Amino acid sequence: MTRLMNRVNRKIADRTIDLLELDPAHHVLEIGFGGGAALSLLTPRLTAGGISGADFSADMVHRADKKFRDPIAHARLQLKLGDVSRLPYPDSAFDRVFTINTIYFWPDALEGLTEIRRVLYEGGRAAISVRSKEKMEKYGVTQHGFRLFSSDDLAGLMRGRRISRRPRRSPGSAALLRSGHCPRRALAAKDCLSFAPAARSSCHLW
Repeated sequence: MTRLMNRVNRKIADRTIDLLELDPAHHVLEIGFGGGAALSLLTPRLTAGGISGADFSADMVHRADKKFRDPIAHARLQLKLGDVSRLPYPDSAFDRVFTINTIYFWPDALEGLTEIRRVLYEGGRAAISVRSKEKMEKYGVTQHGFRLFSSDDLAGLMRGRRISRRPRRSPGSAALLRSGHCPRRALAAKDCLSFAPAARSSCHLW
C-alpha cells in the first residue's frame, strides 16, 4: 500500500516541493507524510536545516521510522504522531509547511489551517496540494469519508484565514510569496496563491 501511495503522489510531491522554494537551511514540516514520498525528496535538499513529519496513523509513523532510520539517527528528520487540528509543535517553528492529499479527511478544515498558521514563521510559506474535485468525484471511494474541494473553494478558504503571526526569529531565511516568481497559470491573491500544474491537481500557497 505504501509503495502505491508513493507512486500516486510522486508527481504532485515533486511540484509541491518545487513551489516551496526551499533553502538548504530551512526547517520544514510535512503533515500526513503517509508512505514518505515527499520526505525522500526533502532529505537531500535540506542539508543544513531540519525535516519534521506528523501523521495521525501510528502504523505510518512506525513504518517511516524504519524506512528513514539513517536521517533520524543523524537528527536530520523527526517524526511524530499528530493530528492537524493539534500539531505537536511550538508556535513559529517552521519556515515551510506542506501537506498533500490530506485535507479531504480533516475534521475541521479551518481549524487545520489555523494550526498551520500557528506553527509557520511570519514570512514563511505553506502549501496545500489536492487533486481536483472533478477528478476525485470519479472515484466511488470518495463518496465515503472524503470532503472534496474545488480549486476555488480551497483558495477562498485559505484567504479567509488571514491570521496575524509573530515576528520571525531569523529574518530573511525564507522567501516571501511573490507572484513574479510563480509559474505560468499562477493566480496571485491577497494572501494566497493557487497553481494548477494540471487539470487533475492544484497547489495552494500562503
